[in-house]
Amino acid sequence: MSPATSVVVPVYNDPEGLEQTLASLTDQTAADYEVVVVDNGSTDRTPAVAREFADGERVRHVVEDEIQSSYAARNAGIEAANGDVIGFLDADMWVDPDYVESITRLMTDRDRDYVGCRVELVAGDGAVARYRRATGFDVETYLREKRFAPTCCLVTRRRVFDAVGRFDSRLRSNGDLEFGRRVHAAGFDLDYAPDVTVYHPARSTLRDVLSQSARIGRGRAELRAYHGDRFDVRHPLSPRQFLPVNPLALRARLADAAADPTEAAGWYLIACLQKWSMAAGHLRERATASADEPDPR
Repeated sequence: MSPATSVVVPVYNDPEGLEQTLASLTDQTAADYEVVVVDNGSTDRTPAVAREFADGERVRHVVEDEIQSSYAARNAGIEAANGDVIGFLDADMWVDPDYVESITRLMTDRDRDYVGCRVELVAGDGAVARYRRATGFDVETYLREKRFAPTCCLVTRRRVFDAVGRFDSRLRSNGDLEFGRRVHAAGFDLDYAPDVTVYHPARSTLRDVLSQSARIGRGRAELRAYHGDRFDVRHPLSPRQFLPVNPLALRARLADAAADPTEAAGWYLIACLQKWSMAAGHLRERATASADEPDPR
């Protein structure tokens, strides 16, 4: 018989992170579930780690190496999954032993369709790590105001994919936003599960934070290109893209985070650099797409 729940884990070149995730997913109180690892064309030890855990029953190893996209990998996982309940985790995360049991009960007993779990960011004591922990994943607000849950904490039912389709594999970022909006437009309820926690390591270096921001910016350009009729994404040359962050808005956002004036100033600088990195990523993707367009002559 098919398992009640499938957990899909996309991965690319992260053997240590994958090992941590699979160790927590194979130490569960539930019995009726499977884990589908989708390798997105890794070139290091990651496939070996996936094969080490894969037993053909509890953990299965799938390869998606035609499209370099985490959303393409998740789509391959959906295709391979046998469960009615489908949860998603990133390959560097970990969960409590009752995670699978909790999401299965949540989705089936309460008949939910689309749920975002609570994300706890785990970080060290560096300034950047503390900033990331303070800004965090406000999943409840994402669901209420933006109509989506990040894929790192998303749980769905198979009938949702049957109704609205899968993730847009052309997007390198914001695919969770685009999918969540489709789910909401189709009339499904989007719910928050504060009692189910997943653990995510916070980026602890400025380089990692800015690299992520640039990728998000490139994803926004793709969102504008492919779904501009549904999303109001600013033009990459809009002056607002390059203005500093509103300090009052940032202060309100971080009202619950304890920071002395010196650290608060540092956090403001990081926030501005993030915004400008997103703008740079947006411009870069727009320039790349324009260069790839055929010459009309």
